Amino acid sequence: MEFTINRDMLKSVTAVDHTGSLIYQEKEAFSGIHKIARKVMGDVELVFGYAPQATSDRKKLGKHAVLYGTLNHSPMLHELEEKQLIDLSEVKGKREVYLFQVIENPFEDVEKALVIAGSDKRGTIYGLFHLSELLGVSPLVDWCDVKPKHKESFSLSGDLKYLSKEPYVRYRGFFINDEWPAFGNWTTKNFGGFNAEMYDHVFELLLRLKGNYLWPAMWSARFSEDGPGLLNAVLADEYGVVMGASHHEPCLRNGEEYKYLRGKDSIYGDAWNFIANREGITKFWKDGLKRNGNFENVITVGMRGEADTTIMGKDATLADNIELLRNVIQTQNQLIRENINPNLSEVPRMLALYKEVEPFFYGDEHTAGLIGSEELEDIILMLCDDNHGNLRTLPTEEMRSHSGGYGMYYHFDYHGGPISYEWINSSYLPKIWEQMTMAYDFGVRDLWIVNVGDIATQEFPLSYFLDLAYDFEKWGTSAKNKTDDYTRKWIDTQFDGVFNEVKKEKVFELLTGYTKMAHNRRPEHMNAEVYHPVHYRETDQTLQQIDYLLKAAEELYKQVDSEKLPKFFSLVYYPAVGNLNLQKMWLLTGKNHDDAKLGKMEANKLAEQIRACLTRDRELVEQYHTIDNGKWYGMGMSEHIGFTNWNEEGCQNPILMQVFPANKPRLIVSIDGTNQHSEGPAWHNNTLYLDAFLQPHIEEATFTISSLSEKNAEFMITCENQWLTCSKTSGSLDGRDKTSEVIQVSINRKEMGDDSEGRIVVEMPCGTCTILVYAAQNDYKEFPERTFIDTNGYISIEAEHYFLNKEAVNQQGDMYRFEVLEGYGKTLSAMKAFPTTKHFSVGEDAPYLEYHFVVLEAGTHEVELYLQPSNPVTKDNTLFCGIQANEDDINIVNIIPEEYIVGESDNWGVDVLNNIHRYCHRIECKAGLNTLRIYAVSPGYVLEKLVIYPEGKKPAASYLGPTETYYVGK
Repeated sequence: MEFTINRDMLKSVTAVDHTGSLIYQEKEAFSGIHKIARKVMGDVELVFGYAPQATSDRKKLGKHAVLYGTLNHSPMLHELEEKQLIDLSEVKGKREVYLFQVIENPFEDVEKALVIAGSDKRGTIYGLFHLSELLGVSPLVDWCDVKPKHKESFSLSGDLKYLSKEPYVRYRGFFINDEWPAFGNWTTKNFGGFNAEMYDHVFELLLRLKGNYLWPAMWSARFSEDGPGLLNAVLADEYGVVMGASHHEPCLRNGEEYKYLRGKDSIYGDAWNFIANREGITKFWKDGLKRNGNFENVITVGMRGEADTTIMGKDATLADNIELLRNVIQTQNQLIRENINPNLSEVPRMLALYKEVEPFFYGDEHTAGLIGSEELEDIILMLCDDNHGNLRTLPTEEMRSHSGGYGMYYHFDYHGGPISYEWINSSYLPKIWEQMTMAYDFGVRDLWIVNVGDIATQEFPLSYFLDLAYDFEKWGTSAKNKTDDYTRKWIDTQFDGVFNEVKKEKVFELLTGYTKMAHNRRPEHMNAEVYHPVHYRETDQTLQQIDYLLKAAEELYKQVDSEKLPKFFSLVYYPAVGNLNLQKMWLLTGKNHDDAKLGKMEANKLAEQIRACLTRDRELVEQYHTIDNGKWYGMGMSEHIGFTNWNEEGCQNPILMQVFPANKPRLIVSIDGTNQHSEGPAWHNNTLYLDAFLQPHIEEATFTISSLSEKNAEFMITCENQWLTCSKTSGSLDGRDKTSEVIQVSINRKEMGDDSEGRIVVEMPCGTCTILVYAAQNDYKEFPERTFIDTNGYISIEAEHYFLNKEAVNQQGDMYRFEVLEGYGKTLSAMKAFPTTKHFSVGEDAPYLEYHFVVLEAGTHEVELYLQPSNPVTKDNTLFCGIQANEDDINIVNIIPEEYIVGESDNWGVDVLNNIHRYCHRIECKAGLNTLRIYAVSPGYVLEKLVIYPEGKKPAASYLGPTETYYVGK
């Protein structure tokens, strides 16, 4: 017989005497678990329309009941074990594990029971929420009001027994940061401040997502005082939420607290300075430990300057800083012994190696750092990304034996240089997977925390981040190219009953599309100069992608009923459309500037479209603030347009260029994808070149005729080559309603005969323009498939289009190989060598990618590698790969420039904004077929694209790089 919950059984139970109750509430259970059980009861009511009843009287239970408890805190569980109905040894001694089992006849008159037995408090909580998930309830049910699909009945097999895994990462959570103006205004309006009423929702979100660790808001908030009083901390402990504090808030004290306690007559002194005010600072830390030490915490140790600044002045030496930090940690360890536990190994502590603290840990060739020091024993060493999603140093094999383990501080939001990003989600799941799986592989498994800013709109990547940490086996290194699967699963969870399968696929396209666009360039980092307005048509093609996604968003928006619209709006529509609309605005601005410089009347129409985008941006934020009775008011307030500095100071809206019309009818011809243009004057340039058809796979190209005046201007197009066809042979533009005409040119190579050059003549009011069309008939079938052919003066290769992916095997039989990371690159994908922790030796165990290409002339060429902007995993500032052309020697090269300093140097800043690192290397080519091999050497090497060209003849500049050129079989 199955265990069942249905509408009828819930409907029949009254709230008066609770006879027939579904939930058994054991008096010995933790109070926080009872609170979670009530939330699950609310979930049941959402699913079935009737609230289940709970009772502590076994005689009032119904025939089917839910029994929950925690090992060593539940006489009921031990009773069931004595009856041999369950086996608690399966959860005993495990961390955050639950048994989820259907049993028969646990008590008199109870025929079937679902038993949820947690190994500890969080294990029981996760087990209770597992029931909600099986009922179809989203983890975002409270945070985003994601209502589940209604059911009549729900059943579990009578012999069901499920034992959850131990979470793979010990502490998993997020950091509410940069909370003004958005989060601060939101919580002030809805809850009156940063209090326990608000944190109840945050804790629930964290636990439903199977997290367990939180850094609370701290710019202006004081977690342990705003509850009011200690209520925030009490509630966290009740729920089993492990509290931490940011990297510069040691000993259970929030950074803002000192500001309100300091003073000339204060017992804590009046200087955040351990040298000048050692006694006061020590007292400040001691009282923090005494106040919060009985709760479950990971205690931050170490010290930075006030407001997240350096601890000592610029004149201090590295040795001075290291010695000061050593003294600070020694003092903090002693305080923890005296006030919490004399056995430090039993007290979770964390030191963040963030910004300038990282060199204090490693030291340099002249000064020993803190690495390996006894002060750091059993302390989690929290490593960091570069604030833009790229990991910094990772533990060497020798370092991985550190007794405290390692953590990672990752960012979905950042307030700092080179440019902040704090508005809406701009994180891309394939990038999160690539970086965080490498962190795990390197032994970073004790603490993962991600800066989510205001939380709002980050729910999608946050869900993934925490699921990855919780079940690394399912979503981690072995799950290559599974982020699309995760995305579809997430969509099913949030929108079951809202969209059919076809529409869910549209939601999938929208989610992956806008986050890929943001991966290429975050919205706050956009401006008119990022994408090239004409080269390779990268702006036009990006605009086409944006318009497709915006159309999909509007179609979905119109099909959602009013009750379910708010969740779709907040989770998908607002972050997607907001992001895409802003990207579109800046792309149009780039085109506006380029067209205006040529005097095109199209510039004026583009200016109107840009104004519409700016208006739309304001409308979206306003709608976000008012939808669902103002639920998200404040969350859209972060500045996000036109950063000229690292922060919002000096932000500028787009500058629009207006064109005054010429005095007479004038037209101009432009070859699309290039900067060629001509009015066809007799005395100046009147010949343009269209060479797209030199690539055998290209069958259509375009040129555009544009107005330079508001007077009617006619054009005539003639072509005597029968193998070329133009989409129009004549027309006119008026410069107002019709400012441009795109002419499609098609080729029929079967009609070419011996021709290789054609002519298209465009007659205009001010002259005649001749377009010379170069074409090739050769399909180069004499070369193997995936041989790239230089037909346009350069070759562009997407990294996954290799000729050979050569694996390597070491003496132990382990296989090393490059793998495709689908969708990862800015244009297609990327290639990364696995295992990710391996330092390969060329000629011994290094896998390589081999590319074949043909050039017309022998000589020196340059190969430009487009790489994920990975940082070196070690402190020696090297990221090596091997490059070999033909049979020449293999060159082991460091792709990191000498002056490259993570977090500081200008070239690092350019790379993280562009989300690409480019490296150029000279190779010698012979006329005809050549081979190029790229060997893996250092961990973290991720190759996206290669561009090969004669030395000194770099292809036209662009943001995404030249589009891929022809290869045999393309």
